Amino acid sequence: GKDPPPQYSSPSLSAVSSYADTNKYHIENEGRKLKSSRREDTTILSDLLECNCYPISICHFLSDMIDTGPEGNATNPFTTMEEILQDLEEMISHPYLFLHDSHSGVGIPILPAFGRQYHGRKKEVARFLEIPTRMEVSNRSVSSKSQFGNNSGKVEAIFVSGRGGSGKSHLVNKCGDFLSMQGWLVIGKKFERGLEHNAQGVVCSLFDEVVKILVMMRSGGDEQDTEYSENVAKILVDSFDASSLSSLFGYLPSIKSFLDDIAVKRTSFVESNLMHWQLVFLLTRFINALLRANRPIMLILDDLQWSDELTIELVLGDILEAVFDGKGGCNFLFAGVYRDDNMSNEHPLSAKLSNLRQSQCVHVTDIDLSSFTKRDISEIIANELRLPSRVVSELGDIVHKKTSGHIFYAVELLNALVRDSTMYFSSKTRRFQWCWDKICSLKTSDSVAQFMVSTFSTLEPEVLQMLRLLSCFGLHTDVDVLDILDASCVAPFDGIRTPLQNLSDLGFIEVAGGLVTFTHDLIQQHVYESIELEQRRTFHIEIGLFLGWKVSTSRTSSDASSLEGAVGKMYISESKSQGSVITERSLLSIATDHINHAGPEFVEQSERKSFAVWNLEVGKELSARCDFGCALHYYEQGIAFVGNEVWVDECDTNGKYFCLDLYEGAAEAASAIRNDTKVKHYTNVIIRNVPLDNSLPAWITLISSLESNGRHLEILEKGIKLIQLLNIDIPPPPPSPTAVMESMATT
Repeated sequence: GKDPPPQYSSPSLSAVSSYADTNKYHIENEGRKLKSSRREDTTILSDLLECNCYPISICHFLSDMIDTGPEGNATNPFTTMEEILQDLEEMISHPYLFLHDSHSGVGIPILPAFGRQYHGRKKEVARFLEIPTRMEVSNRSVSSKSQFGNNSGKVEAIFVSGRGGSGKSHLVNKCGDFLSMQGWLVIGKKFERGLEHNAQGVVCSLFDEVVKILVMMRSGGDEQDTEYSENVAKILVDSFDASSLSSLFGYLPSIKSFLDDIAVKRTSFVESNLMHWQLVFLLTRFINALLRANRPIMLILDDLQWSDELTIELVLGDILEAVFDGKGGCNFLFAGVYRDDNMSNEHPLSAKLSNLRQSQCVHVTDIDLSSFTKRDISEIIANELRLPSRVVSELGDIVHKKTSGHIFYAVELLNALVRDSTMYFSSKTRRFQWCWDKICSLKTSDSVAQFMVSTFSTLEPEVLQMLRLLSCFGLHTDVDVLDILDASCVAPFDGIRTPLQNLSDLGFIEVAGGLVTFTHDLIQQHVYESIELEQRRTFHIEIGLFLGWKVSTSRTSSDASSLEGAVGKMYISESKSQGSVITERSLLSIATDHINHAGPEFVEQSERKSFAVWNLEVGKELSARCDFGCALHYYEQGIAFVGNEVWVDECDTNGKYFCLDLYEGAAEAASAIRNDTKVKHYTNVIIRNVPLDNSLPAWITLISSLESNGRHLEILEKGIKLIQLLNIDIPPPPPSPTAVMESMATT
């Protein structure tokens, strides 16, 4: 049957083995009787399957044990008693997989989708879960220090590393799901390749997601969740004054809906050079307030190698240290995931991890994921196809050999075998089979990238075009944006919906919550890198121009008197699940991203100023939201589009003032994120190229940056120079007492 079995006492394997040894000759005699009694055009397996009295696996088990010998018709006959015992052990250990059919026996079952379920890594999972288990025991034990040694009281941090596609995210998310069922509050976010400038936004969206969960808890109907949510609200109100809560709202906008009885409103922020410290103060106080509510929390940040230095220091430095200082380590677990094959020794994460391992307040657990073994891959195949290990052992060996145990590569190879019907469901045997000769002769590529490219080449043209279009957006794409692009020349001729569904069915993407997401970032990476550079740039230009045209159309049809006003009319969220003010982007910013990906050298000279304007508007929008790291990226992109020629063109007065806006924005943003080198560079460019009256804000930004770094001699030097430029007389220093006495002596 299909339903799970009732609870029963499983026979021990030793009892089964003893019975098999004792009744060996009886089993063989019964087998001979069955052979002699069946019709010539049937087999023992077909007779057993036709009667529909037994699970399919039992039918095969009996056939493989009985229908053997020179005239036997068993599909996979047993060769040793150990193989029989192994099959029985698997049935006893996993009855739902091997004793209960996944379909009614009528028609073809759902095709397997390798990689969707979690298999393998048992030792790594056990090591990961050992940490939260130890934390819970420590919380209950009064003698935890003697029991756990020097780790007691430290903040626990687990770092899972490995090459791309080794199953890091899958492992951490699996453990997170388990802890969530145990009452933990588990929240995770992922950094993206090429979006390092948006790293602060990812961290803010992580904490904003916590607030959203608290909002749902309050109205979810669970008494414990409701009580916890209300307790957190009280603690937050006690921990923050009205001004701080309003500032926190600027970073975590869901606070407004969570504390609906409190007058929370967006307020003006502190000076840009103090902005980073405001963010540190607010987030560290917020996390400690959460931990005071006495519920264990696990925060997950994936793909740390694609974060920036300031964000790494914020998360792995300021926040972890604040949790330790606030005595909240007993309820806090941090899980970081990173690719070690994408990270050099010069990467800021390398230095930070080295420091953390020597830290007195953080206990680090490193879990490195190596390649899968032959047994691991065989287990994945066996569980997905519901076949005994002995049946899939040879298939597992050859898949391991062709992929070197790279699990992402192995999963994609297995799914490719399903797609091209090399692996198929046999209606005769009612189980999955494969063309062994075809698999053995299969030529695999030297790398995952080459294999993925060869896989993509078998897709229908419109499906491949849709896949390439999606890859140009990165890991995620908003369905609303794709709907807008449906009328563009880059979309498939017959529309986006059918190709999207095909890609989802093939397992390349997932569509949920208004968001299209690649099932693995390696798929997106290899699709994108397989596009020729010229075609890739054309894609980006066409997407950017079409979305920018939509903004300008909105502007024309609305009352907006500026491009900035039009942006507000065309507001689209980057991710409906995030919703953070920091991470949401306007349609114009999405268009600008694509133009920036193409680069100034691929754009006509006459159009570059227009695209610089786009970057300026997006930069201003992000500065207003206090995401200065991201704003700096757009200001710098705008500067790249205008180049340096505008400063030397005496006739282009308007261009100079426009360029001044870009450089001032870049200097302010750099000051906010404590990048003093860039502050000095951008302010000096302004000072050299514009009149004094217009360069005064740059002087102030430069001197403020020097002050925040305690460089007082340079402040004095710059201050004197500025006073001289303003034609203010500096009185000479008073004469020394000795000089006065000498002067008096001569008079």
